[in-house]
Amino acid sequence: MVRIIFVGVFLGFFALNTLQEKSFKARGLETDGERPVAKWLFVLGKFSTILCWAAAFAQALGLNLRLVAVPPGFEAAAAGLFLGGFVVLGLAYRGLGDANTTGLPKAGTQLRTAGIYAYSRNPLYLGLYLMTVGAVIYCGCVVVLVLGIAAVTAHHRIVLEEEKFLLARFGAAYEEYKGRVRRYF
Repeated sequence: MVRIIFVGVFLGFFALNTLQEKSFKARGLETDGERPVAKWLFVLGKFSTILCWAAAFAQALGLNLRLVAVPPGFEAAAAGLFLGGFVVLGLAYRGLGDANTTGLPKAGTQLRTAGIYAYSRNPLYLGLYLMTVGAVIYCGCVVVLVLGIAAVTAHHRIVLEEEKFLLARFGAAYEEYKGRVRRYF
């Protein structure tokens, strides 16, 4: 079951993104926003995340990457984090709707504070972090750990820059939201 979760979620993530991008393009919506951080850091965040998740996918398909033994209970917990993160990420996508871009939106948007955004200001990143931690635990590999640390560090820096953007765009409304909803959970 653990292997099925890692394979299914990994493929599901790409299916979700592909379907969303096709839908956006068919309706003439922009999917590429402005990078909130230097290009190298933005690329590092995305690349290290995908490599970390791909390693878990490969491990689930039978490629043994482990340098340390991972007890079955830890595997199950890792699968729970990976699946739970995907659910959180999917709810974040749904909450963003047509405003979901890679980077900062170029067009005008509304501040999202309902749904999962009533509990986390950054559920998309929270989901990404949960999936990454699940992948790191499941793989039991130092290289994947380093990729996971790079992914979370880069994305946290992106979050900090996005917060500056949101404050500039939404002012007092964002300050009020920030005062009642935590950054991640």
